[in-house]
Amino acid sequence: MKTWKKIAAGAALAATFIAPVAAQQLYVFTSGSMGGFPKAALQAGGQGNIDWAPVSFYVLKHPKGNVMFDCGNNDKTIADADAWWGPLAKGFGLKMTKDDAIPAQLAKIGLTINDIKYLVVGHLHLDHGGNVGQFTKSTIVVQDDEVKNALAPEEPGALYYIKGDFDNFRSLNVMRIKGDLDLFGDGSFRIFAARGHTPGSQFAVARLPKTGSVILTSDVVYLKESLDKNLIPPVPGVSHPVDALKSYQKIRHIRDTENAKIFYGHDPEIFKATKKAPEFYD
Repeated sequence: MKTWKKIAAGAALAATFIAPVAAQQLYVFTSGSMGGFPKAALQAGGQGNIDWAPVSFYVLKHPKGNVMFDCGNNDKTIADADAWWGPLAKGFGLKMTKDDAIPAQLAKIGLTINDIKYLVVGHLHLDHGGNVGQFTKSTIVVQDDEVKNALAPEEPGALYYIKGDFDNFRSLNVMRIKGDLDLFGDGSFRIFAARGHTPGSQFAVARLPKTGSVILTSDVVYLKESLDKNLIPPVPGVSHPVDALKSYQKIRHIRDTENAKIFYGHDPEIFKATKKAPEFYD
């Protein structure tokens, strides 16, 4: 009897991942750009400079609610990047215009900030969690360890958390998770804990009806070359080097077993080759 129960449970789990996927679309955006900084900042031993890099974020239109993954640089950097980011603005060559603001970007696909049900943040560094404070109507999904580190940052990497980004954080609806999460319970948007870049980094996998699985790495992986050659960033771009390598392996496993596309945190060539909103992947 127990054997049959195990078989039934296994079949139910498998059905979750082979059942038809409801109609949905994945949109690719950028919240400004960075450039003119050494490649070695993103990849240990990297040579030359990164001339241009996207600050990417994504929106999944889903029947059970719109999901945004990452939210870019704080829109306040448009008016005065130096005041908000300090020396990092020039160090990373931050560029933003009014057209890069989150409301302007979402308008491309007919949405407002209030239309986002879930904001899933890969981590809370200044260029990925900068606009969390705008999402007062959304549920913010973030690893518990990341919240702890963002609100009281420790070295290495404390300089990448901007205190002003979190002024209203305690009043937001925050889902602090520990580990992996199937957001809708149907395999269409899965979140995976991936400590390494920061103590509470995570990545997501969207499963689309036609495109199949798409991995959104945030800064768990900066560049395609980094994943292919197993090259992690130097400190302070990584807080837990051994765990960063384990997280790379987790992404490679999903890539290989699900034949998944990968959209990287700041890879310029991969970003240039993607469809940009209002175009979409379905």
